[in-house]
Amino acid sequence: MRRHGVVTSAVDLVPFAHLGWGYRDRDDFGARAAECIVGALRGDQRIEYVGNAGREALRAELADLGFDEQLRSGRIRVMPVEDSYEFYPDSDVVDAEATVAERVEATDQAIADGYRGLCTVNDAIELTRTPEQRDAWAAFEFLIDQRMPVLPFSALCAYDVNGLGRAAAELLCLHPFVGPDEVGFRMFAEPGVDFVLVGEIDAANDDAFTAALRRTWPLLGEGTIVIDAHGLSFITHTQLRTLDDYARAQGRQVVLQTDQCIVARVAELLELTNVRVQGASPVRSSWQSCDA
Repeated sequence: MRRHGVVTSAVDLVPFAHLGWGYRDRDDFGARAAECIVGALRGDQRIEYVGNAGREALRAELADLGFDEQLRSGRIRVMPVEDSYEFYPDSDVVDAEATVAERVEATDQAIADGYRGLCTVNDAIELTRTPEQRDAWAAFEFLIDQRMPVLPFSALCAYDVNGLGRAAAELLCLHPFVGPDEVGFRMFAEPGVDFVLVGEIDAANDDAFTAALRRTWPLLGEGTIVIDAHGLSFITHTQLRTLDDYARAQGRQVVLQTDQCIVARVAELLELTNVRVQGASPVRSSWQSCDA
C-alpha cells in the first residue's frame, strides 16, 4: 500500500506524496511550504510554488522563506494560479480532467529536463471558496491522486481552515497524508481497488464523508466498486447506509474489504442491499471471534 498517515511536518515526503494541510495563518503555511521545498530539493525535484498573487509577490514570499538562491537558479518556479491550472471558460472553476492532463505533462517535462520529478506547493484558497469551486477541485484532487502512485509527482495542498470552516475537512480527507487534528478519515487511491478508506468515520466526520462520496462517485469506473477499508478502525451505521444508498441509486455494487468483525455484523443487521463486506465474519456474540 502507498505510504500514508497523519504527519506533523511536510519534509521528506517526495516523491509520490500527496499531503493535505489545513493552515491557521500565513506563518503556518510558510513553515509547511519551506519544509516541503527542502524535501523536494533533496529529492532533486522541480518545484512549482503556486499562489493567488503575481510572480513578483510570490518570489518575495519565497525569498522571505530563504529560497532566493534557488529562485535565481531556476530550481523553484513561481506560478500564479491562473497559469498553473486549467479553468472552464469565463470562470474561476477548475477543469479537473484538463488540469490532471496538464500536471502529467508538466511532470513528464520535468523528467525530460533532468529532474527526478515534480513537486507543487499550492495554497488552494482562491480555488475553493464557493461550493461549485470545491466540487471541481475535489474532482481534481481525486483524479490526480489516482495518478500519483506511479507518477513522480508530489504535492502540498494547503487550505485556509479559518476561511473554509467545516468545508476544509471535505477537501483534506482526499489526501493520503494530512496534518494532525484536521479530519478523522482519509480517502485515497491505491492500485487494484477503487479507493482506500483509513481512520475513523464518526458523526463529526459525516458531512465530509457524504461530500467526498458525492463528489468522487461520478469519477469511479464501471462495474463493482472495491473499497479497501482495512485501515478503517471505525464507521457508524449512518455512513454504511449512506454508502449503500449511493450504490443503490446508481445501480452499483460495493465490496468493502475489512477485517473488522463489527463492520460485517452492522452491515448484516442493516440488511444492506448493495454493499457486501469481504474479509471479516460477523460477530454474533460477545464471546465469538471473527472466525467463529
